[in-house]
Amino acid sequence: MSDYNQYSDSELVLMLKQDEHAAFTEIYYRYWKRLFTLALHRLPSREMAEDVVQDVFSGLWQRRHHTLIDALGPYLAVATRYAAIRQLAKSRQTLDTAELPESLLRAEDEAAAVRFLQQSMQEQLKQLPEKCRLVFDYSRNKGLSNKEISRELQISEKAV
Repeated sequence: MSDYNQYSDSELVLMLKQDEHAAFTEIYYRYWKRLFTLALHRLPSREMAEDVVQDVFSGLWQRRHHTLIDALGPYLAVATRYAAIRQLAKSRQTLDTAELPESLLRAEDEAAAVRFLQQSMQEQLKQLPEKCRLVFDYSRNKGLSNKEISRELQISEKAV
């Protein structure tokens, strides 16, 4: 058996598509800690973070023949973020709702989903550089065109 830790991510992905268990194992050991840390920052417990990372790796193995992966690290990070969001949404639905009417439940779920998405979007926007945030704000909140934004921020229209 060759030493898989010397292979690049793209080589490991190719071997993964050829059902190489050892390549999957190397990917797991290479990325588990990073993904766990990422999930743990977004979730309230270690158990939830472990479940999320397990789901990500399980999905990677199950979809290894069908998924196009250009950059393994970013792919796994995004998959972990989305899995964490889904896990949070599931955990928020664990309230005892048996006594509430179904129409109220649907309205509450929709309102909660909207609040959750708005909160998530605000958190992501805070991570953007200032100019990017301004471009987003001018475009989405103020409805300015790219040309107007470029004039306002004194940057090229392509940069917008």
